[in-house]
Amino acid sequence: MTLSGLAGLYAYFMGLAHPWMEPDALAGWLIPSEFMDVNYGQGVRSYLTNRVTLLHIHRFDPEQSQFKDALVSSAVVWFVNSPPPEQHTVRMTFGGTLDQPQRDGRVPLEILRDDHKWSRHPESVPSPTADQVRLADLFEIKRGIATGNNRYFVITEQEAKQRGLPAWALKPVLPGARKLQSDVVDAAPDGTPLIDVRLFLLDCDKDEPTIARISPPLARYLQQGKDQGVADTYLCSRRTPWYSQEKRAPAPFLCTYMGRTRKDGQPPFRFILNNSQATALNVYLMMYPKGLLAMRLAQEPDLKTNAWEALNSINPDEVIREGRVYGGGLRKVEPKELGRVGAQKILDLCN
Repeated sequence: MTLSGLAGLYAYFMGLAHPWMEPDALAGWLIPSEFMDVNYGQGVRSYLTNRVTLLHIHRFDPEQSQFKDALVSSAVVWFVNSPPPEQHTVRMTFGGTLDQPQRDGRVPLEILRDDHKWSRHPESVPSPTADQVRLADLFEIKRGIATGNNRYFVITEQEAKQRGLPAWALKPVLPGARKLQSDVVDAAPDGTPLIDVRLFLLDCDKDEPTIARISPPLARYLQQGKDQGVADTYLCSRRTPWYSQEKRAPAPFLCTYMGRTRKDGQPPFRFILNNSQATALNVYLMMYPKGLLAMRLAQEPDLKTNAWEALNSINPDEVIREGRVYGGGLRKVEPKELGRVGAQKILDLCN
């Protein structure tokens, strides 16, 4: 196997156990089901489709965690230590138990070899074909800002005033989606969002001697950060200065990074229309129009609302299928995964 450094130990364990197997030996593994969908699971997927004969994968319903002490999605993988025969098909089951699954089907091995999302089976829901437009064709999608310590760097409006922190060192930032009352964020004349919880991100490129001379209150706050060890944390210690942030321009469209399907049926992911100059933390995916869409929005700014409505008209199941799921039903979508979602309705706005 060629494994990513992000792969879990179970992937290395499977690879190291392979030489112990006799020819035609049967193996059964109980492992996290994440390998079926994530990029760092490609090494395991390649092993299962090329080195051995994959017989059966049963994926337990992630809403029904199999372990009380671990929120992990689980799968049972059966294979034989022999090269796969031609025209081989793999049994794929989901939900219920190994003996009595809720869904049951067979998938040609050739399909699995070319598929990056095995969890879509046994339904065999087709992924967008090469000639279909995807969100990545119309948006540059990036993760929001990772500060290294949100409690220190994200400051309420009231606290900023109490501490006397200067406006030039603060940028408006959106709170988490739970604290947004609406999926449309409007702005005050100065660009700050018109929301109940107004937050600011400490972000400054000036050196500390300059700050000490022009803003003693900010210098005192930075000293508190050093005293608390914030400056020595992984991300901060790799920035110059340590209190500067990643450069992320405000994005007109945002997608929540993770969530659960609510009891009222609301999908786990939300698309946010951002009319403010607030940036966003890494609880969001930031969506910047590009190409044809960017050109059309420059010509007709009013299309921005239509584009947001088109994003919300995407079938939530399409986003869910491209994302990943963890035990307990927590779902997450990464920038590249969101980028693979079909975007025909947004493209239609450009014509």
